[in-house]
Amino acid sequence: MKFIIIHGAFGSKDGNWLPQLKEKLESLGQSVLLPQFPVDKWGESGKQNLKSWFKTFEKEILPNIKTKEKLCFVGHSLGPLFILHIVEKYHLKLDSAIFVGPFMDKLNRHPEIDLVNKTFYKTDFDFDKLKKLIPVSYVLHSDNDPYVAVKHSMLFAKAMESSIIFVKKAGHMNSEVNLNEFPLVFDLCNTRLDLSIYQKYIVHRNNYLDYISHPNVSLLDLKMEIKPDEIYDEGRFKFRNLKEGGFCTFPTGFKGWDPTNPYSVECRKAAKRVKISRVFLVESMSDLKKLMIKKQMKLDFENGVKIGVCLFTKVKNQLPKPSFGVWDDEYVCIENYHSGKVIDQIELNSTGKMMKEAQKWGKIVMDNTTMINNYPEDVEKFIKENQ
Repeated sequence: MKFIIIHGAFGSKDGNWLPQLKEKLESLGQSVLLPQFPVDKWGESGKQNLKSWFKTFEKEILPNIKTKEKLCFVGHSLGPLFILHIVEKYHLKLDSAIFVGPFMDKLNRHPEIDLVNKTFYKTDFDFDKLKKLIPVSYVLHSDNDPYVAVKHSMLFAKAMESSIIFVKKAGHMNSEVNLNEFPLVFDLCNTRLDLSIYQKYIVHRNNYLDYISHPNVSLLDLKMEIKPDEIYDEGRFKFRNLKEGGFCTFPTGFKGWDPTNPYSVECRKAAKRVKISRVFLVESMSDLKKLMIKKQMKLDFENGVKIGVCLFTKVKNQLPKPSFGVWDDEYVCIENYHSGKVIDQIELNSTGKMMKEAQKWGKIVMDNTTMINNYPEDVEKFIKENQ
């Protein structure tokens, strides 16, 4: 996706939340253009006009737009109105547009603003054409905008049949109200991206970790490590966003595991809508009599998780990583644990090489697995047959 961000009157490409939005979108591997258009200083006029902005667009933006490339335009203040002009003039087909504090007609609040905006004002666009060229759009407006009255944004939204998002007491949604970051606009941009569940988790994790001291991970990173205490957040996000399902192993020698923890609870909820299989790698037959293992099996079985049992000795030499999960066939979650059988490090990996390895591990496990169709009878039978 290519994002093109347009600033407003008297604006700058380095102002407000625009550079931060560019940085975050680029961290997702997206192409972003954030041009500087000619602007006037307050009380002056001459540089900023529709003709000069068209000239800048034709020089800096238009040559960088490829045929059939997915485009999303983001405009602030005067930016949305200019977007309508360029889409109509150059017949650009957009995926979507995000209009922040938009207007089309004269604002009648500050003479200087109306003067520099004079050549842009227009209300007789071919809106049938524009709505076809911009099939998805959002209008964000505030109830205390000192420059753009609500009626102007509503006129814009009605004409474009945009989805309307009200932002309470946000002024003109700029640095005047300390809005140097605008997570809402970033989130709307994200909704237009076709990300894998692994990439979506990176976005989620980076947003979450923005509140604490922790380095962000780029969407271009195909693997990362997370701490054991992050597994609940990772699991909660993963299980709520699975589209196809997944497969995982569960070494029965784990210590300190709680079958009712958030990870397990979210897994069982997901199993009601997608297929999830869990194979217990039996390290000792006595493990199957442990209260923790019995409870995990019982709750999984009752809530739709397909469970099976496999003697660890049969697969041990072929599984370099015995505790792993493959989710939506898009990424692998590997749990590493020390000699005390307590998880101490978790790797998330979406490389093609690791996906092939994990799928091979899964086949090895399943070829040696007895599925539990009746619980606890099948488990008791497995114990008798393998004692």
